[in-house]
Amino acid sequence: MEAFFNPRSIAIIGASKDFTSISGKPIKYLLSHGYEGKIFPVNPKYKEIGSLQCYPSVLDIPEPVDMALVAINYKRVLPVLEQCHEKGIKFAIIFSSGFAEAGEEGKRLQEEITALARRTGMRVLGPNCQGLVNLQKNITACFSASLENKPLVPGRTGFVTQSGALGYSIFNMAQEMGVGFSFIVSTGNEVDIHSLELLEYMVEHPDTDLLVAYLEGIKDGKLFRKVAGRALELGKPIVSLKVGRSEVGQKAASSHTASLTGSDKVVDAFFKQNGIIRVDDIQDITDIAGLFSKIPTPIGKGLGIVTTSGGAGILAADTAVELGLEVPELTEETRMKISKVIPDYGSAMNPVDVTAQVINDPEGFMNVLDAMLDSPDIDALVIVVTMIYGAAGERLARDIVDVYKRAQKPIALCWTAGDRLMENCFAILRKGEVPYFKSPVRCVKALGALMRYGAFRRSWLESKDALAQVGAAVEAEAAPAVREFLTACDSRLTEHQGKELLSRYGIPVTAEKVAASEEQAVAIASEIGYPVAVKVDSPDILHKTEAGALKLFIKNEEELKAAFHEVLTNARSYNPGARINGALIQEMVQGGTEVIVGINNDPQFGPVVIFGLGGIFVEILKDVSMRVAPFSYEEALAMIREIRGYGVLAGARGQSRKDIAALADVLVKVSRMAVELEDEIRELDINPLLVLPEGQGVKVADALVIRKEG
Repeated sequence: MEAFFNPRSIAIIGASKDFTSISGKPIKYLLSHGYEGKIFPVNPKYKEIGSLQCYPSVLDIPEPVDMALVAINYKRVLPVLEQCHEKGIKFAIIFSSGFAEAGEEGKRLQEEITALARRTGMRVLGPNCQGLVNLQKNITACFSASLENKPLVPGRTGFVTQSGALGYSIFNMAQEMGVGFSFIVSTGNEVDIHSLELLEYMVEHPDTDLLVAYLEGIKDGKLFRKVAGRALELGKPIVSLKVGRSEVGQKAASSHTASLTGSDKVVDAFFKQNGIIRVDDIQDITDIAGLFSKIPTPIGKGLGIVTTSGGAGILAADTAVELGLEVPELTEETRMKISKVIPDYGSAMNPVDVTAQVINDPEGFMNVLDAMLDSPDIDALVIVVTMIYGAAGERLARDIVDVYKRAQKPIALCWTAGDRLMENCFAILRKGEVPYFKSPVRCVKALGALMRYGAFRRSWLESKDALAQVGAAVEAEAAPAVREFLTACDSRLTEHQGKELLSRYGIPVTAEKVAASEEQAVAIASEIGYPVAVKVDSPDILHKTEAGALKLFIKNEEELKAAFHEVLTNARSYNPGARINGALIQEMVQGGTEVIVGINNDPQFGPVVIFGLGGIFVEILKDVSMRVAPFSYEEALAMIREIRGYGVLAGARGQSRKDIAALADVLVKVSRMAVELEDEIRELDINPLLVLPEGQGVKVADALVIRKEG
């Protein structure tokens, strides 16, 4: 990738003398932005373009070429790429459209380009993309009109976008806000080089501190996890606008860049557990990138708010709480310091309302800011200023610049006023490099995103070693025995076999045995103790209730004998061809709360663990949380707390608190099992898992396991 981002020579195939066209703009931009390498236009129509000699084909260029920009009709792309390979060109960027996003013919041609890249080793970006910009080296292998701006602002933000037009529009907006970039790459259909490969390069690059990604699809979830982990280690946030949340959006993404968007709920869970900042709008990208370039990363979620307007302070506080930040109560010592310098009709609570009296007492305002920054519960500070203009406003702006420069904690400013009245004030802020917004919501959203990231990263660094040891119930030498056990099972395990598998991972299951006769059933029940449950044990009858092959709360031997015969008779009647091993005699666990734990295999991210309360919470309310496996104990606790029905487990309204620690332990072990047996298990459904009162553990009451075939 280093050679891709730093080509020493570039050929433009299909080059045009019209510098307003797609095939002419790259020449214009390479020349005007000071590219120091060699430029070779290729087009048999011309002898020269501008001051550059033009060649009939790449094979006629007498010198080595590192990169080819392909801007020709899509039907001619494949033979031209063959010529590039013959010439020894290592990288090709295809601007041309008309491939998988356009129909069957285009899809076939795109597949042939993929095959060529694999066969030759030539790396290909696109097709249907706008190219590459490296601002550190003035490389503009791109045709976006955003490059009409001069000079471009270099910086430390790396940007990968699957939409060229939107991505470079975001780049243009951010540049006008003063946000500097190291790299911008539009990937298009990702026939070969893909977004995550580029992010992997950027995260290691010393000139990049923040990564931004506009994503329509994710090709390699496991590589994304590796990149996200490395970004957390290095303290380089990843900000992503991932589209395709809705069914309509998913269809649009497919027609746009032929991407597989995947389940958005899985994407959301993956971002959450890997510290990726997910945003909803392009404005969020520019806000966060601009703020990150000017403040240190916050280390906690405690937000202090100082405002000249009570209403603006409430709006900021509401936004903070909605984002999961803390607006902590101030200590008595801090409140006393503030109360001494604000009017009686102000407020020394957080948010602190200094009122418009700040106009007459600028020194008191500075004292308030210092008191807030000195508070141990405040990790970052938002200052909200309203209509203070003229000499008072300019003085206030200078004071804020002074505090901002000497503060050890991050500060973001909101000044809710228009440019016309406040131009002098805003000029002072810009000169002092103070990040400012005009909306309290935008200000808190941008700062809040970085605060949540900082808090997550600190927690992640503290617990990352535990992730390597999750679910240590099965030692490495036991794995072959588990696989051997599964090989002996049917494609659909019986409930008893499913529980046997879970127990091998240290997951508590009900005491039970399979009875082939009435006598065995009686002996097993006596051993377990009444009451018991009686269920058919068959790989061919998965829904025992529908078959009438389930009896609960059997209290004595007489009821047991009747239940034994009824269950087996109903099972044979329900499915005459079913293989029946007998009846499962199982302990009845009472006093537990039913939850569901499951595994599904996502095509992008691999095994995903799903959790929720039983009954209507899952079936009707869809109240579930999920994480990509494996994950740590701390992440399992976060997963449990995330569901809306958490209060049922936490002991709401006087009910007993359930054994959340034991539940989290099961989630971790299931996540470990999901990864170790990814090639064996297609689906797992523990339903229900009974969570007993705190200190009493959990037990699997029923389990369905379906193996992968082939």
